[in-house]
Amino acid sequence: MTTKPNIILFITHDQGQFLGCYDTPTTPNSLQTPNLDKLAKEGIRFTNHFCTAPQCSPSRGSIQTSLYPHQNGLMGLSNRGWNLPETNKTLPMYLKELGYTTHLVGLQHETLKPETLGYDTLGKRGKYFKHVTNKLDSQFVDFLSNHKDDSKPFYANFGTFEVHRPFSLFGTPVPTSSVIIPPFLPNNESIRKDLSEFYGAIQRTDETIGKIRNYMEDIGLIENTLFIYTTDHGSAFPRSKCTLYDPGIKTLLLMNLPSSEIFSGGNVVDASVSTIDLLPTLIDIGEGTPPKNIEGKTIVPLLKNEVSEVRKEIHAEKTYHELYDPIRCIRTEYYKYIYNFEKLDTLYQIPIDILMDYSGQYMKDYINEPRPTEELYDLRCDPNESVNLAESSEYKNIRNDLKERLFNWLKTTEDPILKGRIPKQESANFNY
Repeated sequence: MTTKPNIILFITHDQGQFLGCYDTPTTPNSLQTPNLDKLAKEGIRFTNHFCTAPQCSPSRGSIQTSLYPHQNGLMGLSNRGWNLPETNKTLPMYLKELGYTTHLVGLQHETLKPETLGYDTLGKRGKYFKHVTNKLDSQFVDFLSNHKDDSKPFYANFGTFEVHRPFSLFGTPVPTSSVIIPPFLPNNESIRKDLSEFYGAIQRTDETIGKIRNYMEDIGLIENTLFIYTTDHGSAFPRSKCTLYDPGIKTLLLMNLPSSEIFSGGNVVDASVSTIDLLPTLIDIGEGTPPKNIEGKTIVPLLKNEVSEVRKEIHAEKTYHELYDPIRCIRTEYYKYIYNFEKLDTLYQIPIDILMDYSGQYMKDYINEPRPTEELYDLRCDPNESVNLAESSEYKNIRNDLKERLFNWLKTTEDPILKGRIPKQESANFNY
């Protein structure tokens, strides 16, 4: 048997920080997620984990490469023609060099050619509706059964289409009376109904986690398997998905490895970390040396209390979703600064999948005013980012400092937005 831990990365769509154990003032909820709450209680939970982009493919590409979307070339959705260029070295490729076998079970959203991602094996491919928990539960169990006695450690990416819209595909809505509406959304029955379906989808996913974890325990895989639960970006609601506000870029991250003191014990990590930090962390855990040509940093020293932080600021971006909307941000512990490169007639974009449902239909008429070029928020007194201070004389020096730091980052990382409009890609047929 191997001494290196197996690694399972379970990743959902569009979940943000909606989970029972993430019940906070900024994301209050009444979710019943006992299996994931147990994972957090026995492992570690990150409260300030951020993605690099508030939409699917770009954020996932950053997990794969530990590079920002404008660096690895995946600046839009794979189902709209964007691909993670094959010149990138991916997480499976790095782990294979450390003696791991690598496997994809379920959904990926990084490329039209999943065979280029570096996995040794690919599960059944198909349209996204094929990659839902009620079809994947048996595949997850079969994978674990087939690899329980491997002589080499394995890395497996378990991906599901949950909890993408339409929520009604995945679970049974909870009673609307039990729903708690987060402060970035209005208290309205349309929103409440939407959230009740969202809750149901999340709770169905929690059931899948319970099945996986119970089976892992039965076959002796729990103790030496690092189980990671995360999501790609914020929830599929207005002012969240496709925006750089915290609901769009702040995501859940749970890690559990019973045989390791640093990945067990119910610790809560409040230091800011990014999805680009996952790749070097896993290389570190796999007894390798993280490469220097990436943007992420291993969080192992943070977990060992050797350092108090791994990064002082968070960067995130968006270029393409259904439309061209290049925006970039810098977030510190106290402030958020957003620069909008294109004028919009609305305060922010509401993606098509949200517009088709209750909350999008309700909110679309409330955001019809031009978006400012610059946005600045004081997160200490305004954690919900509701008051734009970019034009405030009191905050002028802070705005100028953050703007300078943001544009220095754009220059250092060679963001093509500085050279002008970024061309779109042609749409193509896509199997997830």
